Amino acid sequence: MGELLLVLLPAIVLVALIWGLAAALSPRDAGLSDAERYQRDLAERSAQHYAAQVQAATAARAQLAAKTRPSQNTQAHSDLATARKYTERL
Repeated sequence: MGELLLVLLPAIVLVALIWGLAAALSPRDAGLSDAERYQRDLAERSAQHYAAQVQAATAARAQLAAKTRPSQNTQAHSDLATARKYTERL
């Protein structure tokens, strides 16, 4: 029985050592980890939100400009009316 332990114990240790080295030196999975996948998803959602905010701000700015600034036609009409009044006074 003692001889069996003398042979089996080093053999088990050797097998465990070889298995450990093989596991440590084998190439890792090239796929994305959950954390990397989450970071990419978060970055994508952040970019989409930023684009939506920029689009909303641009639309609001255009609406404000349309309400506060006269259009080119209105300005031309106003200039024409001013010129007519000026020529009528002469």
